[in-house]
Amino acid sequence: MPSALFVTTVASTLEAFLLPLADHFRAQGWDVDALANGASEATGIESHFGRRFDVSWSRNPLAPANLFGTSRAVRRIVTEGHYDIVHVHTPVAAFVTRYALRSLPRTSRPVVIYTAHGFHFYAGQRWLPHAVLRTMERIAARWTDYVVTINREDFDAARALGTIAPDRVRYIPGIGVDTARYAPGAVPSAEVARVRSELGATADQFLVTMIAEFGAVKRHGFALQAMTRVRDPRIVLVLVGEGPLESEVRAQVSRLELAERVRFAGYRRDIPAVLLASDAGMLVSEREGLNRSVLEAMASQRPVFGTHTRGIADAIGPDAGWIVAKNDPAALAAALDEAAGDPQEVARRGLAARQRVVAEFSVDRVIDAYDGLYDEALASRI
Repeated sequence: MPSALFVTTVASTLEAFLLPLADHFRAQGWDVDALANGASEATGIESHFGRRFDVSWSRNPLAPANLFGTSRAVRRIVTEGHYDIVHVHTPVAAFVTRYALRSLPRTSRPVVIYTAHGFHFYAGQRWLPHAVLRTMERIAARWTDYVVTINREDFDAARALGTIAPDRVRYIPGIGVDTARYAPGAVPSAEVARVRSELGATADQFLVTMIAEFGAVKRHGFALQAMTRVRDPRIVLVLVGEGPLESEVRAQVSRLELAERVRFAGYRRDIPAVLLASDAGMLVSEREGLNRSVLEAMASQRPVFGTHTRGIADAIGPDAGWIVAKNDPAALAAALDEAAGDPQEVARRGLAARQRVVAEFSVDRVIDAYDGLYDEALASRI
C-alpha cells in the first residue's frame, strides 16, 4: 500500500486547502499522514488523515531551531514512516523538510514534492528580498524531486532556477474549486436575500466583495483609494475577513469619509451565500499564488475586479472580469463605474467566469493532475 506524508507549517493550512486531496488518495488505498504545528490537536483534520505528527517551526527557516531541532524530528518521522512520497507545502515547512531529507540514502529516501502556493519572490519585488528568497529556493530545489507551481509566472521562475531539471517542474492550477458548492442556485434565494439585507444593501446597489485577510499584502488601502475616485454612488465595497490591520483599515475608511460606501462583514462561514449576494468580486494584492476567493467568486458566476498581479490575472484571464494596472487606483475606479453602468456586460463576464473555473480550475481537474504526478513519482522509485 503506497503512503504519503503531507507537511505544512500549521494545521490550519491542511484543513483549509488539502483535505480533498488527502481524502482522494485515501479512497484510492493510500496511507496519508499529516505533519504540522498543531496537527494532533486539530479536530477538523482528524478524520482525513491517518497519523498526525506535531512539530514546531520558527518563522525564520534558517533559524538554528529549525535546522538542528525540527529538521531532526522531521527526518526521524519520515524515516520511521517509510513514506513513498513526502508532499510539502508553505515556505518554512517546505524548506526545513527538504533540508532534513536532503542526505537520506536513495534506498530510503521518499520522493519529495513541493507545491509552491506562490513563491515569496516575484516580478516587481524589491531587489534585496527577491534575491534572498530566490536564492533560498534555488538551494532547496536541489533537494526536491518535483516542484509544482500554481501560476505561470512561478512556473517560468522555477524552470529558470537552474537547480532542478525543467521537466521536474509542473503546473497544476491551484488546489481546485468545488464548482457545485459555489454554483448559482446552490444557496436558497431566501438565504442570499438575508445576507444582502444584513450587509445593508438596497436592490439597486452594486456590491463588490473582497475576501481577504487584513494584512499588508492584500492592499486594502489601494481598494479604498479607488473607492474615493468612484463616481457611481450605488457602488459599495464589502470587506470580508479579519486580521492584524483591520483597525487601521477602519480608520482609513473614516479618514476618507467612505463609511457609507464600505461594509465590514467580518469572518464568515457562509461564503457561497455572500458571493451570490454580491454583484462582483475584487482582489488587488501585492502578490498571490492562485487566490481561492477569486476562483470561488468566478464559480459563483460573478466577475472579478483585479490587478495585474501574479495569480490574480492568471485566474481572471481575458474575459472573466476587469484587470487594471497594479498601482493605478483611478483605473480600478473607472472599471467599477463601467461595470455598474452595464449590467449586461457584468452578466456576460460572470458567465465567462463560471465557464472558465469549470473548465480549468475545478477540484476534479486538480486531483486528476495529482493522480498523474503521484503515479509518476511512484514509478520513479522502482
